[in-house]
Amino acid sequence: MKHFLTILFLAGILVACKKETKTTIPEDIASLSQLQEKYKQQLVAAADGWIIDYQPASGQGKVAIWVKFNADGTANILSDYNGYTTEQANVRYRIGGVNAPELIFETYSAWHAIAENMGGAFEFVLAFNSDGSASLKRINENTKQILKKASAADKADLVGRANTVVLLENFTKNASGYFKNLILGGISAFWELNPQARTIKLTWLDGNGNPVSEQFVYTNIANGIALNKAWKPASFTVERIKFGQASANELQVTEAGTAGAGKIAVDHVPAFPYRGTADYFIQQNGTVRFYAYTLATTADYYSSALETEFLKIKALTGAETFNAQLYNRNGTAPNLTNSLQFRYIMPTGTTAHDGTASGWMVYYYNLQKMDESHVIITPTGATNTVAIPFLPAVTQFLSYIFPPEGVTIVPFGRAGALQRIRIVSRKDSKYYMTVTVSTPAGVFVD
Repeated sequence: MKHFLTILFLAGILVACKKETKTTIPEDIASLSQLQEKYKQQLVAAADGWIIDYQPASGQGKVAIWVKFNADGTANILSDYNGYTTEQANVRYRIGGVNAPELIFETYSAWHAIAENMGGAFEFVLAFNSDGSASLKRINENTKQILKKASAADKADLVGRANTVVLLENFTKNASGYFKNLILGGISAFWELNPQARTIKLTWLDGNGNPVSEQFVYTNIANGIALNKAWKPASFTVERIKFGQASANELQVTEAGTAGAGKIAVDHVPAFPYRGTADYFIQQNGTVRFYAYTLATTADYYSSALETEFLKIKALTGAETFNAQLYNRNGTAPNLTNSLQFRYIMPTGTTAHDGTASGWMVYYYNLQKMDESHVIITPTGATNTVAIPFLPAVTQFLSYIFPPEGVTIVPFGRAGALQRIRIVSRKDSKYYMTVTVSTPAGVFVD
C-alpha cells in the first residue's frame, strides 16, 4: 500500500509538471484550419512580398531573403546566399501544423541550403504581430525572427547584397594566386573568407611584429560587407569594407573605416612573412634533422597542378607505392645533406631497373634563407644510382615546386600531434605541396 501511494504521488507530480500545448485561436476563427487559411491570405496579400534578415544560428552572419507568396501555393524566393542569388520561382510552400500554424517550404530552396550549411530551418511556427509583421519561430525553440512586408526598395537592396556575393564568388574563383592579402593604407593582413559560414579571418602583425588573428562574422551589404564587431588593428577601426571594381587578381577596396582605401590582392607571396618557419624548415641551428612526408592519397598532399606532374614521375618509375619525403640537415656533421627522397615499393614480383623491390630515390638540394618564411631551394643535380634514370623528369618536377624565386613555408595546422606545413612556389603558387613533419616532433605553430 505504501508503494502504491508513492506511485500515485509521483504520478500526480508528473501530471502537474506536464506542459500543456494549446493553440490560441481568435474568437472570430472557428478552427485551426481556418486560422491557417487566414495566415496564408495575409502572406499572399503583400504585393511586394516579404523580407527577412535571417540569422540561422547564434554568432553567425545574417542572410537576407525575399519571399513573394502566391495564392497557388508557390513562392518566388531571392536571397544573398551563395548559389541562390537569382530569383527562384515555383517553390512550393504550405501553411500546416497540428498545434499551431506552421510555414513549411517544401521545394529545395535557399532555406534548405542554409539549413544544411549554417544550421537554419525551412519549417517555422508562424504568427502575426500587431504591426503587420510576422514572427517565424523554429519548432521547439523560442527565438523569433521577423518577416516584414517588403517594399521595392527592400528588394533592390537585396539585389545589391546578392551582387556582392557574386562579386566575391567570382573573384575567389578566378584568382590565380595562393595568398589573398588585404592591403590598406597603413596595414596589411591575410584575408580568409568563408562565404558558406559567413565568416572572415584576418591575420596581421601587431606593433611587436607578432602575428595576430581574429575571426569575424559578416553580413553582406550593397557593394561590401559589414563586420559583426569592429576590427581594430594598430590605431585603425574598421566596421565595414566597401568594394569597387574587380579583376582576376585584385579587388578594389573603396572604403575600410579609418584604414582608408586599398585592395584585396591575390599574390604568389604572402602579405608578410610567417615568423620562424624558414628556420624551422632548414634546421640550420637545430639539434635534429627536419623530416617530413606525404602519403598515398596524392590529392591530400599536392595541389591539383603539382599532382599532375607528380603522377607523371610515379608512372615513369612503375612503382606501386611512391611517396615523397624531405630530409634537411640529414646525416652527421660536417657531412649534412638536404634532399627530396621518393620512397618506392614496386609491384609484387617486379623490381626497379637496378633490381631493387623497394628503396629511396634521392635528389639533393641546397637551402638558403631569404626571410622569416622565404627559402630558396636549389637542386644540385646529384642523386643516387636508382634515381639516375629519372633525373630529367624529376628536375622538371622540381622546377615547379622549387623555382629559382624560392618557396614560402606556410604553417598548415596539424596531423594529430604533428605539424603540417605547405611549401608554396613563389613563382606560381598554384604549385604547392603539403607535408606532415615527423621531426622535429610536436607542433611548431597552428
